[in-house]
Amino acid sequence: MKKRVLTHGIFLIVVMVLLVGCKGTPVFNVKDANINTVSGNDPALGDVTRAIISAAANSNPPWNMEIVQPGHIVATLHNRTHMAKVDIEYTTKGYSITRKDSADLKYDPESDTIHEGYNRWVQRLDSNIRIKLNML
Repeated sequence: MKKRVLTHGIFLIVVMVLLVGCKGTPVFNVKDANINTVSGNDPALGDVTRAIISAAANSNPPWNMEIVQPGHIVATLHNRTHMAKVDIEYTTKGYSITRKDSADLKYDPESDTIHEGYNRWVQRLDSNIRIKLNML
């Protein structure tokens, strides 16, 4: 009897750990981040574009950038079977990074959750963008 209770208890613990482990994390978006430059001046829009593109190339894995129009870039990252796509909208004063699409990252639109790897990639991209913009 004790062995059976112990077996059921272990089974329940394993199931609970698996359920918690499968839960996604909230999607990380950057909203209206300020652009701070070393000079203290507002950069030209072209300089912001070049800084963002340079930051994406320095990310690991790198993002592929597509300039849709001035002030709007769509960035896509491919890592093995995973794909992440974000909109980067920007001015000379700030920028935002928001999820556009993804594949094989367990995105749940109802809870707005996703695989934690997506958030790491976007946070790394954001950090690289901040570094490049600060150097302007």
